[in-house]
Amino acid sequence: MPTPDTSPRATQISWTGGAKSKPTPLNYEWRCTRCDKLLGVCRDGRMHLRFARGHEYFVGFPVQATCRGCGTLNQAQSPAR
Repeated sequence: MPTPDTSPRATQISWTGGAKSKPTPLNYEWRCTRCDKLLGVCRDGRMHLRFARGHEYFVGFPVQATCRGCGTLNQAQSPAR
C-alpha cells in the first residue's frame, strides 16, 4: 500500500463555482489544489470555513489551510481574481 505524502507544501488557490449557480466575484468555492476537497467558500470578501460538530468561522485574507483529506497546505491571497 502506498504511503500518502503528508508533507506540508504551499500551493496556490483553486477557485471553482457551485454546480447550481454561476459564481460571482464575491461567492467562490475554495478547493484543495491536490484532491479538490472543499476548504471554504468566499462570501462578501471573507472566507467562510466550516468544520465538524458545528464549528464555523468567517476569516479575512490571506487564508492558509491544510486539507483534511490529503494534507496539502493551500493558500488564498484575496477574494477577487
